[in-house]
Amino acid sequence: MKPRPGLPTDIEALTDVIIRTMPLDPQWDYRFPYRHEYPEDHYKFTRLLFEYFLDPAYDDWQVMVVEDSLETSCEDRRVVSFSVWDVSYRNKKRYGPGYVTQDPVTEVEKQGGRARRDANHKHFQEFWKGQIRAYKMFFGKIGPDQIHLQILATLPEFQRRGHASSLCKWGMKMVHQERLKDISVMASPMGHSLYTWLGFSLVGTFHIQVAGEEEMLTLHAMKYVPDSKVLRVVADNGQCDLM
Repeated sequence: MKPRPGLPTDIEALTDVIIRTMPLDPQWDYRFPYRHEYPEDHYKFTRLLFEYFLDPAYDDWQVMVVEDSLETSCEDRRVVSFSVWDVSYRNKKRYGPGYVTQDPVTEVEKQGGRARRDANHKHFQEFWKGQIRAYKMFFGKIGPDQIHLQILATLPEFQRRGHASSLCKWGMKMVHQERLKDISVMASPMGHSLYTWLGFSLVGTFHIQVAGEEEMLTLHAMKYVPDSKVLRVVADNGQCDLM
């Protein structure tokens, strides 16, 4: 199944995918340990975040989705996998160095997210700030000519069908077509093997930890650097295919 751009009408499907899939990743328990006690908050603010990601006005972000079905009928297809990409390089080029990037996480906090009951707020803030610090450390010198893979998720029953790979390859094509320097991603242990298989390299390892606590997360900063050897230009239609 080929990825397509996400639409505002996909909001319910994306919310379902993220709520059902992300608990498999250790960072979800780290940030949202009270989601079972407060499922209404968990749903509300998760949905709100993805409303921003899907909003065409928030064009620093691109959501790509894959539809599939456990049945043979095409009519039963639904969104089962998606990726969220930071494509702010476009607006940075358009508006110059003074451009202020869009921040959906902050917008959700303004809409009541600071008081959400499903989250450990110290962990939540440290996770977000820790990723920002790591991004500046490992990728800041590259400049705006890159895209960042923020989220990748596939429903458990649709995993190992190549959906996550196809979403990553969409980004890999973008890097070639837009002549960007790389794709960056902060990989959890769950995603590390996939990215390695796709040709991403490890840049560094960092930890998310609130001062004074023993509990911590380990994440891997990884990048994909385009290689002209894997790019085949189809002369008759100008399309690029990754081999």
